[in-house]
Amino acid sequence: RISVRAVKMKGGNNRFTCIACHPREDCIATGHADGKIRLWRNFHHKKEYTFSTLHWHHDTVKDLAFSVEGSGLLSGGVESVLVLWHNESHCQKDFLPRLGSAIEYISMSPDGAFCCTLHPDNRITIINSNLRFSKSIQGLIKSKCTDVKTGLVVDPRTKALVLNGEPGHLQFYCLQSDQQLFSLDIVQRQYVHQAGLNQADLVKVAFSAQGKWLATVEEREEVTDPELQLKLWLYDEETQSFKLNTRINMPHEDHITDVCFRDMDELEDDSLILVTTGKDCVFKVWVMVEDTDPEAQQSVSWSCDFVGSYHNYQATHCCFSEDGSLLAVSFEETVTVWDSVTWDLKCTFCHPPGKIRNICFGRLTCSKYLIGTTDHGFLCCWNLLSCALEWSAHLNVLVLQPDPLSEHIAAVSWLSKESSLFVFKPNEPRPIYIQRNLCKEKIQLAAFVPRDEPETTGSEKYLWLRRSQLFFLTDSQELMTLSSKSLEERLTPSSKQLAVEESLPVTPFSLLLGKHGRQQAQEDTGLGKLVVHSKHEQESPAVKELLHTPAHVLPSASFLCPIFINSLLISKENKSAEEVADEVEMESEKTEDDSDEEGDVTEMEQEDTSPVELLGEMTCKLSKAQEKELRKLRKMDYSWISAF
Repeated sequence: RISVRAVKMKGGNNRFTCIACHPREDCIATGHADGKIRLWRNFHHKKEYTFSTLHWHHDTVKDLAFSVEGSGLLSGGVESVLVLWHNESHCQKDFLPRLGSAIEYISMSPDGAFCCTLHPDNRITIINSNLRFSKSIQGLIKSKCTDVKTGLVVDPRTKALVLNGEPGHLQFYCLQSDQQLFSLDIVQRQYVHQAGLNQADLVKVAFSAQGKWLATVEEREEVTDPELQLKLWLYDEETQSFKLNTRINMPHEDHITDVCFRDMDELEDDSLILVTTGKDCVFKVWVMVEDTDPEAQQSVSWSCDFVGSYHNYQATHCCFSEDGSLLAVSFEETVTVWDSVTWDLKCTFCHPPGKIRNICFGRLTCSKYLIGTTDHGFLCCWNLLSCALEWSAHLNVLVLQPDPLSEHIAAVSWLSKESSLFVFKPNEPRPIYIQRNLCKEKIQLAAFVPRDEPETTGSEKYLWLRRSQLFFLTDSQELMTLSSKSLEERLTPSSKQLAVEESLPVTPFSLLLGKHGRQQAQEDTGLGKLVVHSKHEQESPAVKELLHTPAHVLPSASFLCPIFINSLLISKENKSAEEVADEVEMESEKTEDDSDEEGDVTEMEQEDTSPVELLGEMTCKLSKAQEKELRKLRKMDYSWISAF
């Protein structure tokens, strides 16, 4: 308290940000918002305390940590540099630079051989005591922006999720191994960690059908006009990475809103087309041409082939039909359909009021339909053959994601501060699956990831998940997924791969515990006791996975706690017939005591359904009186029929 008051009296940006205590001496180190480190001594005395200052960081000191012996002090901040101060001296210090992102926390191992740093991009770096890089544990990188501008894109080659990673980079995230495959530097500029700077940002990404080509859009917001670049990358089989093929400066006069390839697997090299839409009220078609420059290293490059517009409206979204013959482009409140060969305008659709938020074509047996959503809360399905509205539903859809391997389309809505999922086929207005209260956060992105092998499921409710798995990204950048299997079923295969207990090192405590267990078992056998193994004494895959899985890949404790508690509950499956009959009789008597007024209220509540509920399957529920009559029929003895 004395130190805080003294610092505040001197003024300046001396706000405390972190603190560390010396392991052996009467000394406390504090980090401050002005980048300075202060070492306090004799702080038990009100007027005799002293402090010295160390200064290298140009911004806030995020964390401090003393070495085990106290001879060194580690500090880190937004500079992505770990600083080691020797003997609390301003002149003796070592650096470990280029750690990738700001340092949030620093921790020392008990033996002092290693230290680790935690970074805001969901990464842990393990460093030797001599400031040598040892290992990096990288999860899904959290974008610096609140929204992931590139969206959730699936790499056709690796089936990895591709999205914004480090500033100016694309991260390829493997869902099966929960690790980053690699990071691709798109912007290729040094990122400066300083607030207020307008730096180039990656905003759009698209893959060709086979993953051979990659299109990226980067922009930098300027005072007058934005700085835009469209880059086309070709996958190199030798280096197993993407190489820059074409760079196009200012492909549009204003921000690019969407980008997509024409998905034609068998004709990818011959008729590959890229379409971009922009706020400059046009969409542009880009095609491959032979490069006539003799000094060029590649044989092909990209150039603009067609420019289209519609009544000077802003172009917002674009997508191709499954066979690639049609292109849909949304212009504010209107959806236009174009011939991808002649670029003639075929038809237009609209559903006022409200601007178009998402569009997509149906697939397979539903390829004749075009789906769209508006920002006024409507989900619309248009028939391309009749050029008319097939059906519409009043639903505030934020995310519309088609499954590339089936006719199913997932729509995520936001209503009453909760996200809900609706899965449907365009040829049927009723959803085949509804998941209310999917999460309490807004879901900003979704993606279907194809499975390596179709999943076997016994329930028709989850047949739409057989060939693809659906993933969501919330506003807080948490990645979520749906599964038709319980947690224990999903964890059992990985639990079987864990090391057996016999291979673990034997400790004196384990020997003592094993000896005590054997003695107890012999005493129980000698006394003639019947040993009954309860259900919770058996090994549970969920509990075993919880104890063996690294902490950085485990779900949150709030998610695991109910599952762990349920595993400790005693099952009621071994009850006798008399106990079951008694419980049924008590429940019946309790039901008979219910008043008719409650039954009337229940019936009214069942009849009062919201408009959104009409999108799902309606389940017929019995009233209290009907349930009471049904119980009486079940209690009647029909054994006399056996005589006939």
